[in-house]
Amino acid sequence: MARARKKVREDYEPSFEPKYRQDALRAYHTVEGMGSRLGTISEDQVAGIMRGACDLHIHCWPDPLIDTGWTQSDIARRATDAGMKAVLFKSMTMPTAFTAPYVQEIVDLYAAQKGIPAVAVFGGIVCNYYVGGLFPESVEMCLRAGGKKVWLPSHDSAHHRRVMGEKGGIELLDAKGKPRKELMEILALVKKFDAILDPCHASVKERFVVIDAARKMGIKKILLTHPNWNVNRATIEQQVEMARRGAFVGLFMYSSVPHFNNPNGDPFEMLEIIKKVGPDRVVISTDLGTMLNVHPVEGMKLFIRLLLALEVKAKDIEKMVKKNPYYLLGLA
Repeated sequence: MARARKKVREDYEPSFEPKYRQDALRAYHTVEGMGSRLGTISEDQVAGIMRGACDLHIHCWPDPLIDTGWTQSDIARRATDAGMKAVLFKSMTMPTAFTAPYVQEIVDLYAAQKGIPAVAVFGGIVCNYYVGGLFPESVEMCLRAGGKKVWLPSHDSAHHRRVMGEKGGIELLDAKGKPRKELMEILALVKKFDAILDPCHASVKERFVVIDAARKMGIKKILLTHPNWNVNRATIEQQVEMARRGAFVGLFMYSSVPHFNNPNGDPFEMLEIIKKVGPDRVVISTDLGTMLNVHPVEGMKLFIRLLLALEVKAKDIEKMVKKNPYYLLGLA
């Protein structure tokens, strides 16, 4: 016997539901407001800021754990075409410092053939279980090979796993809340090689302890991975305090702008962070390279356009994407 078909209400308007109505208000107020205030942001404006820009957080192939969409060499070639100064690749599973020299050879040849400057290619290491966790020997080999950045654990961080409802993970602090011995050895290596220290997916408490310990040791280059993202979120006030204690706040396209697998990014919160922390202590990167999103170089262009549309001054964007990264990478 055929089931009776449910009558469809023809007078029901989903657009008046609070969720959809609020989204519509935000979309149209943004579009109309920006249009009336700013007019058009030209490609030349974006391209001018892209020339000399750095991206200190790019995912890429090879990295079997991440859904990477492009190889390091592809990204480096396109960054060269855009006139970027430097790119720094991140892999959750292997030190990118060991592949960077080969990618540099490829991009140097590519740039010479086109008669343009080559982007500088850098790598680092993430202290996940794949390299031994908090294993000073792995960190030392990476830095001796030219690594520029040491990320403390990401997916294998105990805090990350607790947020994800998983067990285990790497703790940064001992039972007394002090940095573990292995961590202090890693900090000493970061200081020795003048590298960038990134607490990565650590908890708020861990980040404060790590920042204080690093600064006490004389480490000056500390960069925080997306403290506005869900897995290692810090309040804006906490970010301001971390910056006051000597860290740079990393604000990334991936975590700050809504997209397919991060639909809740809030660019207006990002704007508030920039205002309260100050452009002198913020670094803009993309955290892109995953196949579900745009190419990292195109993502950086879009990010710059978005910042301009949010009325961030061009000179402040230049600080966040050039001056501050130059300092961290030791570039002129």
